[in-house]
Amino acid sequence: MIASMPERAQEAGAPFYDPSPTLHKIADSPALDASAEIEVAGATRLQEVFERLGVDRETEHRLRQQAIWAGSTLEDEIVAAGLVSDVELARVIAAVLGVETAPVDPAATVIRDGRGAMQLGQRHLRTCDAALRTRIFISPPLDRLEVIAAHLASNPALREPMRITTVADIRRAHASATSEERSNRARLSLATDFNRWSARDVISPLQSAFAVVAVVALAMAWWHFDGFWLVMHAGCTSLAFVFTAFRLAVLWDTPVSPPSGEALRRDGLASPEGLPIYSVLIALHRESAMAEPLARAMAALDWPRSRLEVFFVCEANDPDTIAAVERAIVGETNFSVIATPRTAPTTKPKALNYALPLARGEFLVLYDAEDRPDPSQLREAYEAFRAGPPTLACLQAPLTIRNASAGWFQALFAMEYAVLFRAILPWLAKRALPLPLGGTSNHFRRATLVEAGGWDSHNVAEDADLGIRLARLGFHVGTIRAPTSESAVADWPDWRNQRTRWIKGWLQTWLVHMRDPRLTIRQLGWRSFLMFQVIFGGMIAASLMHVVFAMHLAAAGAAFFGWGSASMTLGLLASVDALNILLAYLAFSLLADRVLAPQERPLMRRLPTLWFYWLLVSYAGLRAIGQLVSKPHMWEKTPHREVAPT
Repeated sequence: MIASMPERAQEAGAPFYDPSPTLHKIADSPALDASAEIEVAGATRLQEVFERLGVDRETEHRLRQQAIWAGSTLEDEIVAAGLVSDVELARVIAAVLGVETAPVDPAATVIRDGRGAMQLGQRHLRTCDAALRTRIFISPPLDRLEVIAAHLASNPALREPMRITTVADIRRAHASATSEERSNRARLSLATDFNRWSARDVISPLQSAFAVVAVVALAMAWWHFDGFWLVMHAGCTSLAFVFTAFRLAVLWDTPVSPPSGEALRRDGLASPEGLPIYSVLIALHRESAMAEPLARAMAALDWPRSRLEVFFVCEANDPDTIAAVERAIVGETNFSVIATPRTAPTTKPKALNYALPLARGEFLVLYDAEDRPDPSQLREAYEAFRAGPPTLACLQAPLTIRNASAGWFQALFAMEYAVLFRAILPWLAKRALPLPLGGTSNHFRRATLVEAGGWDSHNVAEDADLGIRLARLGFHVGTIRAPTSESAVADWPDWRNQRTRWIKGWLQTWLVHMRDPRLTIRQLGWRSFLMFQVIFGGMIAASLMHVVFAMHLAAAGAAFFGWGSASMTLGLLASVDALNILLAYLAFSLLADRVLAPQERPLMRRLPTLWFYWLLVSYAGLRAIGQLVSKPHMWEKTPHREVAPT
């Protein structure tokens, strides 16, 4: 089992040491002892807070009911309802308690105890500034103001160092204090705890030795065996046919199922415990133009604001994107920016690993800059998790292309996505087989994601790798129907770079999980192991062999027209190649026809050009092999642009 990432400091921190050892318990504990319930003559401080905020009895009752339904707190609902900002609420609480309010000084040091643990929690923090003055920051729950007031009355010395602040400010201080540690963990990722599961070393020594032996053996066979190329050609043909047969098997058992985004009823999500916190991680780089529409899409998610947190993960050396996001999320107290240090490898999974320890949600979802998820997607995922077994670790939402009719690349790309996300992945999930995750719209049980070690920062197809790793650890991945719309790349260089990165990542993933085939078989079982070979080996082989078959057909055609020497063997192989290509086209076309929605049907007219599209895929595959040798961890960024649906 891969070692888990460290638990968040605010959840596993040491007891808060100060002149009043119960103060942090008052702020952070989920429930108070009966002895802590202290009555105060006259109006309670909570009522005074409501009066200062101008909240009437009806509004107060509605806020309490919402807090019960969502499983949140009264102060969270006040802020989520837009009645007041969290900073303004902190000022009111401070005035009611008769203490000062202040933000946490970024230059102050978080105090650690004798064991080196930071003295902080989700609602409290202890710091020491440059003048060696101790400050005790708390963000008290409204239902404990009486207890805190009585505690201050019995310990007057606490008033001087005590400051009221916001939960968001405490979280920012925690993020700053743990930045270096999280950066080191994110940078090394799996390579630290379990290097054999990481793509940091592209190929293992044993695999290198095997590759050398294989190359020597093939060279000798070529030199001494007259039928070498015939056997090699037959082997390539067989591999390609296996992947085509897999597509035909998927076609046999795939119903007509265009994407669905039917919203779930709100009351269908009610539970005695309320709703869990849902965390959203979005990695952006050089994408300032995407900030505003992306923030709007996240604000449209149908999930209680008090139980939602959205992190926009940007590179620290990308000030334009950071500034654009900060402007776009003004007024959204549950939206925040995380600036990741510029350290190698400069990959998306490293950025996600840096942000993961800050996420508090029981569930977590990833989105990309161009994503526009169906507002009901979080609700459908939550229902699926709640109905599924504990081994259900992840849910993949389908991706659709909103600019599919804008051009040739977009149309073929859209059909690829339709076949993958509406047919192949649901088929695999239905049979509890390992599946390669898409790079976005993955919904996780956060605890399981941490247990699996997060993402491999050195794998440029970290999504596909994580899907296989979860399967090896005994977890399952499912699918849901509420879609996420994306914009496909429109230019050849962008498409080429993106496809090269994908194939390079699949090669990395295959090499990683084939370092010890016997262990992989034992963990996956023979059935899943063979499907892993079909999916990854098939995708890699298909991306490379299409150009081989096309060149052979061209050579056979030239010989037929008298431009070379023809033979019966050449003609036979050419016939087999033509049949293989035709079957591959037929399987893909029938799958696309099965899963495309009515409004997407015009895309089918692009199918006659599929052969050329697959030739470009082969080129990207050859380029990926070259990069795997020379630049294995280079991440060729795909630029995203806001486009209107077509």
